[in-house]
Amino acid sequence: MTAEGGTATHSLVVVTWDSRADLSRLIDSMLAHLELNHELVIVDNASGDDPESELKRWPGPTRFQRLGANRGFGAAANAGVELASSDGVVVLNPDVELLDGSVATLAAAAVSSQALFGPRLLNPDGTTQPSASGPVVGAWPWFGAVVPGAVQPGLVRARTEPWRLNRQVKVTWLTGACIAAPREVLLELGPFDERIELMSEDLDLCLRARTQGIQVTFAPDAGRIVHHGGTARERRFEDAGLELAARNRRAAIARAYGSSRERRGWRAHRLRLRLRAATKRLLGRNGGAERAELDAARAASSYDPI
Repeated sequence: MTAEGGTATHSLVVVTWDSRADLSRLIDSMLAHLELNHELVIVDNASGDDPESELKRWPGPTRFQRLGANRGFGAAANAGVELASSDGVVVLNPDVELLDGSVATLAAAAVSSQALFGPRLLNPDGTTQPSASGPVVGAWPWFGAVVPGAVQPGLVRARTEPWRLNRQVKVTWLTGACIAAPREVLLELGPFDERIELMSEDLDLCLRARTQGIQVTFAPDAGRIVHHGGTARERRFEDAGLELAARNRRAAIARAYGSSRERRGWRAHRLRLRLRAATKRLLGRNGGAERAELDAARAASSYDPI
């Protein structure tokens, strides 16, 4: 473990696993857009591509820890939060790219509100990623399944597809590619359940936060970040990744709401995927992603409780 520099404004925690090229792009964007008083914390899951050499490119405060084996995202992120020296922490995927310095605004908002905050995530082509979600049980998932989010009024979107909105809104969960929070809040939450490896640990974190009265906020006005996406999951789990994600999702929701409500919410989720795939087929568009998710959802008929 290494540590350099003085007092940091915020700490950026990044978990790496054979992702040096992604990390290099992230650090390039940090050098372009961030002041040098932000701390960069890297926890490496036994990579073979020397991420520490990339870390040395950041002139501000740094910390580094190499784990002896690939322990998964949650365990490594937890170690990074422990290492962080700032009150405000932003947990980032290595495959994100900063467009401006707004990640600092996001961290400051999280500390001020003592809440979890997530930015708008963009695809490399500039389109918006679905990075925040409304309720995963109850009536709203059924409404969202049958009424496309693009035609819903704003008040409804806040409960179904809040990632489409241009204002801050309380949500049920945020995508873990970028989550800002006060360090002490994260430590109180765990933050991540280390039994969940790589997928749905963000959903579980946000559900547990809400159970403890900690607000989860989508803040598109406080940050925009490009998320290149998916590489670690694809490299580690290949075709089995989507099914694992589906099982983990079911387990996290069942822990938060009970198995009966989870089953009803899961039926709504599968209906949504079926209708989205059918709509794209009718429109002559590629619905491969929806079909793959639907196949994984069908396969996830059971899950290990957490």
